Amino acid sequence: MTVAADSEPVDVEALLAAAATDATVRPAFVTALLESTVFVPGTVSGERTVKLANLIGPDGQSRQPFYTSEERLNETVLAVPDIDRNFITLPCRDFWEMTRGATLVLNPHSAHGKEFLPGEIAQQLDGAATLTPRVVQADTRIMVGRPAHVPPGMTEALTALLREYREVDEARLGWKVTPQEDSFDESYLLVIVGDPSVRDRLGPGLAKTLVAYSTAHPVDVMFAQPGAGHVLGDVPPFYRRRKGLFRRG
Repeated sequence: MTVAADSEPVDVEALLAAAATDATVRPAFVTALLESTVFVPGTVSGERTVKLANLIGPDGQSRQPFYTSEERLNETVLAVPDIDRNFITLPCRDFWEMTRGATLVLNPHSAHGKEFLPGEIAQQLDGAATLTPRVVQADTRIMVGRPAHVPPGMTEALTALLREYREVDEARLGWKVTPQEDSFDESYLLVIVGDPSVRDRLGPGLAKTLVAYSTAHPVDVMFAQPGAGHVLGDVPPFYRRRKGLFRRG
């Protein structure tokens, strides 16, 4: 449990449980977690040196555990009796900064836990999603349509960003499924229609806008020129620039 800036209580554990089955809750969960105080096994020496206790995962790799409450930490104490029973409390954001580059695991012996990889942590701390160019082979089979769920505030945040670029005509948000050999690769698909010159200038702002919402599912971004066909042609745009008599406006 933590307290938000407006003194309204936020139950991080309830959000974690909800996020386990509802991807649209994940952005709110991560935001609440970063603003909370967490419990970490370890000690602080007289020289103010912090020594944290870690866990070894099934793959033999080290993971740094942390917890939403002392009760969740005690579940690990019962499961791993030789772990350091001392703990420290500190703001989650500070803890993540301290452990940059490590793999973290939240509430590892509870009914609901979450592993955070170094890249995922860096995105949240730096406030920007990583935009990686990707080429899709021509014979790749994909299925697209309207998303069943959209993280609250996602289209509003994107609309506010796109309004700043007069070169963007419209934007559509869909859901993309790429069947694989034994699974499905699923993600949101954002198609931005406009002048190609805006692509590079839009990148930094788009990365910052998507960082919270890509925690629900990955977001693939496609750029299309006005008048050109694209895979979301049947999905209504959530943003369309109004055009004046003599200019876009």
